[in-house]
Amino acid sequence: MVKSFFIVLSFLLCVPLFAQSKTPPTLKAPYIMTAETAASDLTMEQVLAKAEEYLGTAYKFGNDDTQRTDCSGFTQQVFSEFGIILPRSAKEQSRYGKKIDLKDLQVGDLLFYRTYKKEPSHVAIYAGNGQIIHASYRAKQVQYDAFDKRYYKQRFLYAKRIALGEVTSQVRQN
Repeated sequence: MVKSFFIVLSFLLCVPLFAQSKTPPTLKAPYIMTAETAASDLTMEQVLAKAEEYLGTAYKFGNDDTQRTDCSGFTQQVFSEFGIILPRSAKEQSRYGKKIDLKDLQVGDLLFYRTYKKEPSHVAIYAGNGQIIHASYRAKQVQYDAFDKRYYKQRFLYAKRIALGEVTSQVRQN
């Protein structure tokens, strides 16, 4: 009886320690972490508002911190604010979401481009009104550009939509 009491007591004392652990769960990206982080009333406008907070952030290839970022680090950071964990590279991010026609573009959709490879090597977020928001290598910062700007128009591959507000362990769609 005393042994059982100490086992239960030990368990109750240890649970809060594990609950405070900062180690993220080991899941394949992209995934939605919890109902609290991916609220069902989340809108694409909220995604755009979060993306706008990064305007002017310096560009650095391969970086994904809040001081400097590249294109896929930028999209990864924006979506992670809402519990959606995307892979690190544009190529990996392009494997997720549902392909959509250009006529159906909505704010928050991901746009994929081939810039220095034949496969997706650049990603941007559609901002509405013919604008994209992205970490621009040329401008060396996060900025807006026209969706139909010649450079991007010539390199555009496709658009994808990542499901927001769905509380699932994985949102992979092809």
